Amino acid sequence: MGVFSSTDKKKDDPEWLNLDELSLVDVSRELNTSLNMEPRLFNRFRKEEVQELLLESGLLEAVQSRGFPNCILSLEILNDYDNRVYIKTGKDKILVHMRLKVSQFHMKGDDEQFPMIYIDWLLTQNLNFTDNKIKKELYFGQEYPGLNVLNEITDFIRLLSQKLGTSGAFNVPEYFHDAVLFSRKFRFIDPEKEGTFRALIHSFKGINLRLLSSQIHQNKVCFVSGEPYEWKYGEMISCTDIYLEKKVFQDSYFKKVEEIKQKLRFVLKSASESI
Repeated sequence: MGVFSSTDKKKDDPEWLNLDELSLVDVSRELNTSLNMEPRLFNRFRKEEVQELLLESGLLEAVQSRGFPNCILSLEILNDYDNRVYIKTGKDKILVHMRLKVSQFHMKGDDEQFPMIYIDWLLTQNLNFTDNKIKKELYFGQEYPGLNVLNEITDFIRLLSQKLGTSGAFNVPEYFHDAVLFSRKFRFIDPEKEGTFRALIHSFKGINLRLLSSQIHQNKVCFVSGEPYEWKYGEMISCTDIYLEKKVFQDSYFKKVEEIKQKLRFVLKSASESI
């Protein structure tokens, strides 16, 4: 699926994370890699090594099982900070596209910084589906249905983080359904945001994810009080560094998440109007 619909992610939105302020890491210096004429992911991993990580994470096998047995890996290295990983068909059509960077990550009010993989762009698409009826049911930002391989993608990125020596990975999901799909291995760093996110899921148990996400982004969801709800962006992180994991996700974090989850309830606007 197209997890992020554009690499700029609404730059004109004043509440959007300013990507220009990301402190990008000189990978070759900070992570002890060496320059080489051969294209290498993050200036370290040869294509064969990336292929091994794809196999270890199960991502390559998962894509093949979706009806693309002859898919191939392709790397595009624009610079040390901009690395693109593709899985393509034999006819050079994109099935999976990951645009990854390494950035210094730090929490507000904390001087410590941690090099982390930033997921700037992520796309998966099942090119075997061309039915117009199916296309009408797509998520925002999609041209084709996804491949349902996000679990394997996050496993691949976490393996890559461990091999690279970074502290994990983070992203800023543009849509509610993106956050849901990432939530197996990622959490919002802000406990209030995580709690609200969990309350939304709890309030609409049993509702189709595509439908719920559509309702949220069409501003048709409100608090049970009738106050309108608006989706707000936030960083989600997945730690491979135990120190960072314990630093961010303390007992107080989970207590706050649970408090907010229990306190907040949401309904569709039409339902609130009939209360």
